[in-house]
Amino acid sequence: MEHMFTVSDESSGQRLDVCCTAAISGYSRSAIQKAIKDEKVLVNGSPAKPRQVVKKDDHIRIRLEEMQAVSEAPVDVDMNIPIVHEDRDVVVINKPAGIAVHPGTGIRSGTIADWFVKRYPSAVDVGEGENRPGIVHRLDKDTSGVMILAKNETAYTHLKKQFQDRRPKKEYLALVFGVPGGRDGRITQPIARSRRNPMRRAVDPLGKEAATDWVVEEKYPSGYSLIRAFPQTGRMHQIRVHMHFLGFPIVGDHLYTFKRQKQPQGVTRHLLHAEKLTIKLPNGETKTFTAPLAEDFAAVLARISPPARGGA
Repeated sequence: MEHMFTVSDESSGQRLDVCCTAAISGYSRSAIQKAIKDEKVLVNGSPAKPRQVVKKDDHIRIRLEEMQAVSEAPVDVDMNIPIVHEDRDVVVINKPAGIAVHPGTGIRSGTIADWFVKRYPSAVDVGEGENRPGIVHRLDKDTSGVMILAKNETAYTHLKKQFQDRRPKKEYLALVFGVPGGRDGRITQPIARSRRNPMRRAVDPLGKEAATDWVVEEKYPSGYSLIRAFPQTGRMHQIRVHMHFLGFPIVGDHLYTFKRQKQPQGVTRHLLHAEKLTIKLPNGETKTFTAPLAEDFAAVLARISPPARGGA
């Protein structure tokens, strides 16, 4: 079977194997890599090279007749997703860490999108593409916290435009390595896809504009700080990249921590939590939604906090 597609602007700069895995459902990245090695993948009519990077409007052609599709894991549509707010137009959730927002590279099921369609079947066609029903913004898989989803097309258009115009106010909590010298700051370094690792983003003068304000909430004697971050733009991995650039990477972040930094006990993912979202709802009300801190995050904070002093 042959598959053909043209590289979009969003996928430009990705490695070919990453781009193909995302574009063609049912096949693993290793299977795509084998096809490239066997010269079964053509880019603009020429055999592809390993580690080749694609650009916008590249024409990709793949022969998959000798490859076996990846078996689909059962979709856990009954997963426990805490609901913070719900009305006829939207549902606001406290996304647990470890759950992807929508299918992507290596993730076919068990996502927030699956849960949303199961709970609201009439919203299956809301939004852009069959894999992202109702989704107007996203959080990284291991980021917990507040998210808003649209139940109908009118609500989707209303919310999407606000995010495009950068009107919603977002607040995140992050536990970082180190103790910043000042109480607060602002970083405006542009961000682009890493040229070394397609799974990472990096500060790059040729990247897209990005701005993050931050305030120190708490300093711990063990050498960590709790940061409140206010992203003013919505670049992928923005807070993670900016804190790493400042020299204070987020605890538990396997993509952006320095090798010499040892994780605290009990850390199993990057400790970043979307705590608050202020947005204008389709009904005209402007509301602030708050998601309680995830239990694993709170447990780490309790573990690194100094013991309370006894009374006199």
